[in-house]
Amino acid sequence: MAEKGSPPSRAYKSKKCAARQFSLVTMLRVKDLLLSHDIFDNIIFHLHLRCFRLYGYVSAKDQCRPWLSLARCIFFTACIWLTCVLMLARVFQGYESLIDGAITCATTVQYLAVSISTLNAIVQRKRVISLLREINVDMQQLMISADIGEWDLLLSTQKYTRKITLILWVPSMVAGLLAWTDCIYRTLFMPETVFNMPAVRAGKEQPILLFKLYPFGELCDNFVIGYLSPWYALCLGITTIPLWHTFITCLMKYMHLKLIILKKKAAEMNITRLNAFLDPDRLTPAQLNRWQIELIKTFVKDHLKIRRFVHELEQLIRVPVMADFIIFSVLICFLFFALSVGSPSKIDNIFMFIYIFVMASILWIYHWHATLISECHEELSFAYYSAPWHAYDQTMKRTILLMIVHAQRPMKMRAVMVQLSVETFIDIVRGAYTYFNILSQLY
Repeated sequence: MAEKGSPPSRAYKSKKCAARQFSLVTMLRVKDLLLSHDIFDNIIFHLHLRCFRLYGYVSAKDQCRPWLSLARCIFFTACIWLTCVLMLARVFQGYESLIDGAITCATTVQYLAVSISTLNAIVQRKRVISLLREINVDMQQLMISADIGEWDLLLSTQKYTRKITLILWVPSMVAGLLAWTDCIYRTLFMPETVFNMPAVRAGKEQPILLFKLYPFGELCDNFVIGYLSPWYALCLGITTIPLWHTFITCLMKYMHLKLIILKKKAAEMNITRLNAFLDPDRLTPAQLNRWQIELIKTFVKDHLKIRRFVHELEQLIRVPVMADFIIFSVLICFLFFALSVGSPSKIDNIFMFIYIFVMASILWIYHWHATLISECHEELSFAYYSAPWHAYDQTMKRTILLMIVHAQRPMKMRAVMVQLSVETFIDIVRGAYTYFNILSQLY
């Protein structure tokens, strides 16, 4: 044992050095995941990024303690997963009513899907940050060089993403407000149904809607566990479920915008984009050919960048979208079956239609925007062909021919084994309807 005042031992020094190294590595990793302040003011992603910042999935460089964002992110993700596990435990306990079971299954599946998405967001956080940084730089360059037509395209994309965000947020908020209203109304006017689990078990009273989702049993009579915890879980659900899906929609729509602008530039073949002071009529054929080659090089760079963006986005969403494809397609069929054979109340009908609408909308936005990207990319070769290539020399003609061939390579997105397209979405709807008919005949 070391005497008092003696120098620290070698083991103590090594442990202290290791702790410092770990702390330094942690800080470096956090710094690698920080976003600059101007990214949060992006005209397309600003709403989603500020919400992600609140939950800790992204953080800004001007934050005092950015590591707190990482801790907050882990805490929120753990809460969502805990909520999902508790709901699954309640589902496996079974329900006497088909309608109660259907609503609980639908809610549980929504939380399971968002749990997979949030965990995927943490695991691939570096890819998300990298995409956002590159898109922000790319958009700043676009805003500097854009003409009036491209500005109109950018502003229309902004309006479009806001509408899509609203379409998914409104039904989620309506479902949450209905559940909260049920809690508040019963607490104020029917308190005997709130903290009276024995009467609920005896069939004398109906429990609060949120109580049906959790296997708390007698703990429902506890204010913190049975009342505040479901409120908190509901708040997480109605915000994170539409947040992630609409954020991915914004990314996909931006890729579509980039393809539209590239197609427009290729059709125009305007060398004054490289230098506003150029006068094509005063250039010699050799000078004109050199500037056209430079313009073609920018098209190639933009095209390769779009391909890389789409590939990175595909790697980001492939697992969550595959999970949504499997889970939602089965559950939509089950909800229609419950509506047809059960005796749902008005509030149950509202909840079930909201769930069907949200799940169908989530599947649709992925398949629809992947189709937009694919079809717009197919039109790029026609844009190159529409340029005045017949007036160019042989070198330029061969270059444009190679670009046409490159543009004909398909740009399709896949979610593991499923190709994202409108045709796939239609197959999902047909399959759900087929299984619904089978269940109806067997019941």
